[in-house]
Amino acid sequence: MKILITGTTGDSMPPPYGGIPKVSLLYAREWKKMGHDVALTFVYRPDNADDFGADAEYFFEYSSKPNKLKKALFLIRYFFKNPFLYINLFSKYYNLYPRIMVETILYSAYGVYIDKVISLYKPDVILSEAALIKTFMVASVANRRRIPVVVDTYAEVKDPLMGVNKHLNEVEKRKYWVSFLNMAELVLGISNCSVGAQKYLPNNKTKAFYDTCDFSRCRMEINESKIQLREYLKLPKDMFLVGAVGAFELRKGHDHLIKTIAILHKKGHNVGAAICGGSGDVLKWKMLAEEEKVLDKVFFFSRLSEVDLVKFYRSLDVYSNLSNSERSCGLDLALLEGMASGNPLVVYDNGGLKEAIPEGKNGFVVKTGDIEAVGDAIVTIMNFSAEERKNMGDESVRVASKCDIELTSKVKLGWLQEVINNYKK
Repeated sequence: MKILITGTTGDSMPPPYGGIPKVSLLYAREWKKMGHDVALTFVYRPDNADDFGADAEYFFEYSSKPNKLKKALFLIRYFFKNPFLYINLFSKYYNLYPRIMVETILYSAYGVYIDKVISLYKPDVILSEAALIKTFMVASVANRRRIPVVVDTYAEVKDPLMGVNKHLNEVEKRKYWVSFLNMAELVLGISNCSVGAQKYLPNNKTKAFYDTCDFSRCRMEINESKIQLREYLKLPKDMFLVGAVGAFELRKGHDHLIKTIAILHKKGHNVGAAICGGSGDVLKWKMLAEEEKVLDKVFFFSRLSEVDLVKFYRSLDVYSNLSNSERSCGLDLALLEGMASGNPLVVYDNGGLKEAIPEGKNGFVVKTGDIEAVGDAIVTIMNFSAEERKNMGDESVRVASKCDIELTSKVKLGWLQEVINNYKK
């Protein structure tokens, strides 16, 4: 099978790793091991690309990180490469979303670029990772070339405050998403995020699944003790540490964690937070920590290597996910990594997050936005014995093991094969 994975909205091919680009490379690596050909598209190639070892075939829109001039040249190049296709793609999208946007103008050129990639690679199936304008262009071109498309959506379809949903009424949203999603042979959605696609498509065209994680890497043998790991990461040895991983953006709930630490500090508890992120404004969260007078108790990391990220998870006492917007899709990559690394959990009851604690044995589910309750849950875990906390962590490992990339890649590959088989009938 020849699989093209495309549509990612990340700035570049990792490293460092996170989100959709990391998931894409994980699947590529596993499918390559199974003997399939896999290609991925990315915006540009950074230094030390693919130290993850996916070893797939790669297509890059730009030779280096794009600026406004490079984007303008990209637009001009691919407009003149196929003006008819460019105008067709632009018109098709504008018909569903009649607003002139920079993204529509640029990504219509991306559609022409993808047409070139498809003609060169000749995939049997395309997996497009994110239901955004790029995926619309990918699906449109694939339909013209008679290549089946599987769309991997996250929260874009269901969240009323994301993307086009902010500007369309219910009738317009139905027209937009029904037309968009029906270009795919199959639409996948993580956990509760699948309800968006299910609203607009028949059941046989949608499937719900959990995200995945590189379970084996998270369980890799590390010789350092927790104290040694904290020395390496420059974290305090005697502080009870609560971790969170995710972009430095409001929706991830890092502000809730910082405010929780401030409350616990006022109550005399020696509790801190370790937060690792990539995109977004870390300075905003450092300013909040300073305002809350806990800057010395909140530790920030950015874009760690895969090995250092595992060490980060292993240095924690508790892992938290306080995502509080409708974009939350449940068992996401970072949450599964935190679980696979053996941490007790504190999560909000937002969306599918509670599924990380199915039997209440590995942590606490707290009402979304109840910061006081988050603090109470953390203190409860802190007061447990070391053995009790280890048992909770072991249960997290057990739950996360069900989402190991070695298992989920086989399931998703089976769906891709079904799509190819049915498309040929």
